[in-house]
Amino acid sequence: MLFPLLSCSQGTAFSDCPVPRSSCCKCSQSTASLRFTVAGIGSSGVRYRNKIRCRELFAWPSPLEENGTVFVTDTVSMTVLSGFFAPAAPRRWTVWHLLSYMVLFAMVTPLVAGEALDTRKVAQQLTQYERQLKRRSIDVAQLKELASAVTGLQGAARTCVAETEPQIEKLQHDLDSLGEPSAKDSADVKRQRLDIKKQLVEAERQLGTCKALVLRSDDLLKAINDRTRDVLAHKLMARGPDILALLKENWSEPPQWVATTVQFLVTNSGIDLLSTTHWLILFVSLLLGIGAGLLLRTGLVKWVERKSWQLDEFASNFMHTLFATLACSAPYLLGSGAAAILFYVTASSQQPTPFVTIIALGLPPYFLFLAIVRLVLHPPPPAKLFLNLPESLAHSLAKRLKVLAILVFIGYLVFASLLAQSLPEPAILIFRGIFATVLILNLIWAISLIMRLPVFARRIWLVALVHLLLVVALVAEWMGYRNLSLTLIRDVIGSLLALGITLLLLRLFRDFYDILESGNNAWSYRIHRVMGIKEKHRIPGLLWLRFLTGLAIWGSLIYILLLVWDVSDTIILEIRTLLTQGFTIGSLTIVPVKLGMALLTIALVILAGGWVRNRLENRWLKRTEMDRGAREAMVTITGYVFFALAFFIGLSVAGFEFQNLAIIAGALSVGIGFGLQNIVNNFISGLILLFERPIKTGDWIVVGDTEGYVKRIRIRSTQIQTFDRADVIVPNSELISNQVKNWMLKDDRGRLRLAVGVAYGSDTDRVREILKQVAMEHSGVVTDGSLPRPRVLFREFGDSALNFELRAFVQNIDQRLRIISDLNFAIDKAFREAGIEIPFPQRDVHIRDMPAPPGKGAAED
Repeated sequence: MLFPLLSCSQGTAFSDCPVPRSSCCKCSQSTASLRFTVAGIGSSGVRYRNKIRCRELFAWPSPLEENGTVFVTDTVSMTVLSGFFAPAAPRRWTVWHLLSYMVLFAMVTPLVAGEALDTRKVAQQLTQYERQLKRRSIDVAQLKELASAVTGLQGAARTCVAETEPQIEKLQHDLDSLGEPSAKDSADVKRQRLDIKKQLVEAERQLGTCKALVLRSDDLLKAINDRTRDVLAHKLMARGPDILALLKENWSEPPQWVATTVQFLVTNSGIDLLSTTHWLILFVSLLLGIGAGLLLRTGLVKWVERKSWQLDEFASNFMHTLFATLACSAPYLLGSGAAAILFYVTASSQQPTPFVTIIALGLPPYFLFLAIVRLVLHPPPPAKLFLNLPESLAHSLAKRLKVLAILVFIGYLVFASLLAQSLPEPAILIFRGIFATVLILNLIWAISLIMRLPVFARRIWLVALVHLLLVVALVAEWMGYRNLSLTLIRDVIGSLLALGITLLLLRLFRDFYDILESGNNAWSYRIHRVMGIKEKHRIPGLLWLRFLTGLAIWGSLIYILLLVWDVSDTIILEIRTLLTQGFTIGSLTIVPVKLGMALLTIALVILAGGWVRNRLENRWLKRTEMDRGAREAMVTITGYVFFALAFFIGLSVAGFEFQNLAIIAGALSVGIGFGLQNIVNNFISGLILLFERPIKTGDWIVVGDTEGYVKRIRIRSTQIQTFDRADVIVPNSELISNQVKNWMLKDDRGRLRLAVGVAYGSDTDRVREILKQVAMEHSGVVTDGSLPRPRVLFREFGDSALNFELRAFVQNIDQRLRIISDLNFAIDKAFREAGIEIPFPQRDVHIRDMPAPPGKGAAED
C-alpha cells in the first residue's frame, strides 16, 4: 500500500513547488549532476541515508515513482531532504524543512509498522545496492551510507522472520485443531481448512523469502566491509613525495613562500572589512565579556573562600579546584567568546572566511584547553592538586600540554584557512612535515610524562605500544605516507583523551557513591534522613547504580574507541543491533539494553520503596491510631511489596514473558519437594509473624535458652539481641512451632517477684511492712489500683532463713531488672535501719570418730 507524502512533478522549478516547502528541484542540464540526500527509516526503526544525483531521481526504484512523487511504502519511509542539496536555500529554511520532515516521519511511520514486508521491493533495492558496490569509483563515505541502508533492509527482513515464524506456528496449531480430513466434515470445516492451508503456504513462502533476504543482505554487508577495507587500505597506503626529496628540490624557495604568506595575510586578513562601527562593537563586546568575567571571578573567589570544603575527599577537592580554575579563567573565556560570536555574526558570510575571523573562532577552544590543563595539573591557589601526582611531574606535564596547545592552534590557523591553498604544494608539504615532527616529538614527551604515573607502572606494554605508534606516525610522515601518519596521530590522541576522561569519571562517581553511602557529608546525610536509612547502613539499590554507572562508562569508552579508530560502520551497526535487538540462546532472547534498563528500574523502584517506607514509618502512620507493632508490620510489608514490584517490573522491562511463570512455578514446586521445604516453611512463618504479630520489634521475648529483644523480623528469620548485645538469628518456623515467652505482647506492664530471706527470730510483721513500703515508694511500681497493689508473701521456713516474696506490678516490664536492683538496695537499707538481719547459710558439722594422732614410732617410720 502506498501513501503519498510529498510530491513535485518532473521538471518543476524549485520556486514552483505545488506543495509549500516541499523538496522539488528542476532536473535541467545544469542541475543534472547535483547531489542530494535521500533519508529513510526502515520498519525495524533503523535510519539510513543515501546520496543520489538529480538525474537519478526519476530512475530511483520505489518508493520514488517515475514522476518524482515521494511515497512511503510498507517497507521503508523515505523523503528527500532538500536542506542538504538546495544551493540557494537559506539556513533558516533548511532547519524548518528538516523539522517538518521529522514530524512527517513521526506521523507516517506508525501507519506502516504493522504492514507485511514487500520482499520484491527489498530485493530490488538490494540489487541496486549490489550494482552500486560494483562501481569502480566509490569512496568511504558512500560505502558507509550503503552499509547503513543495507543494514536497515536487513533489520526489516529479520523483523519479517521474527513475525512470520509465530504466525506459522499459530496456523499449524489451528490446522491441527481441526483434526484429520474426513468425509463427514461439514462444508464450513473444509472451507476453513483450505483457507488455513493457503495462509500457511503463503506464510512459509514469505518466511523463506525473508530468510533469503537476510542471507543476501549478510553477504552484501560482508562485501561492503571488504570493499571498505580495501578503499581504506589504499587511502592509508597512498604515498606522496618524502620529506628529503622535497627539501632537496625546494631548498631555495622559502623566501618566495614567506613573501606569499605575507601577501596572503595582508590580502585576506579581513581587517579592511571592519568599519568603525564594527571596531566599536568589538571593543564594547570585549569590554563586556572581560568585565563579566572579572565580576564572575570576584563572585566565585568570595564564594569559594566562604564555603567549607572537605579537601580530604576527592569529589569535594575536585569541585573546589574546578570553581577556583573557573574563576581564574573566566575573563579569558568570556572575552574570547564575545569576540568569536561577534566575528561569526558579522564576517562568517564572507567568502573566503577572513583570517581574523578564523583566529577569533579558534581562541575560545584554545583558552578552554588551557583552563582544563590548569584544572587538572596546575590549579590556581588556594586550590590544590586533586590528583595523586607529584607536583613536579604535574607542572612538567602542564608545560608540555601548553606547548601542544600552541602547536595545534598554529596548525589550525594554517590548515583551516586558504593559506594552505595559496602556497605551492611543496611548501605546504614541507611545513606539514616540520609541523608533524615537532608535534609528534612533543606528544612523545608528554606521553612519557603521563606514563610515569603509578597507574601505568604495571602496563609497560601500553607505554611501549603508544610510543611505537607515534614513532611509526613520524616515520610515515617523513616517508610520504601522510594519510597513515594523520590517522595514527588522531587515533592515539583521541584514545588517550577518552581513556583519561573515563578514569576521571570513574574516580568521581566512585567517590560520589562512597560519600552517598557513608552519610558523612551534609547532603548525603540529608538523603539518608529522607530515605530513612540509619548510620552505617547501606542504601538499597545503590549497588546496582554503581554497577550500571561503571558499565555505562566503560561501554561508552569502547564505543568512542571504535569511532576514533574508524571501525567500519557496519560493525558498529551490528554491535548496536546486538545491544538493542539482542541475541538468542536456545529459546531465550537476551537484549543487553533491556537488561540494563531493567537493572536501573529495579534500583530506582527499590530506592523509591525506601523513601515510602521512611515516610510511612516517620510521618504517615504516626498520625493514625495504629499501635507500634502494626505500624512496623505495615512498614515491613511495604518494603517487601516494593521489592516484589521492582522484581516484576524489572522482568517486564527486560522483555520477560510472564506466561513462562508457569514453568518457573513448576520448577519451584519440584525444588520445594526436594530441598526447599525449610526455606518455604520459614517464609510462610515470616508472613504469619507479620500479619498475626505474636511478636514485634522491640519485644522482650524468651525462646528456649535465648532471651533478649526483637531487633528485626525478616521473611526468613528473626534477629534477637541478647542483653549482652549478641545477635541471635532464629528461624521463623521455630517462633511459630515452639513455645515463646513474650513479656510485652499486649501491655508493657508486668509483674516481678523478689525473694527475700531474714534471720530466725525476726519480727515477720515488721518485715512485711518494710517490704510493702519499699515497693509502694518506688516510682516504677503500679500503685494506682489499675493492677493489684504490691503484696508480700511468707513463703517458707528455710534451712537458714525465713523466706518472704515481694510481688509487684511495674509500669514497664522493660525496666524489670533495674527496678529489682533499686528494690534490693532499698530493702537492704531499710533492714539495716530496722535491725533486721539477713542471714547467710550455716551448717553444723558433727564428727563421730576422731582417729588418734600418729605416734612417735609411726612418725619415725
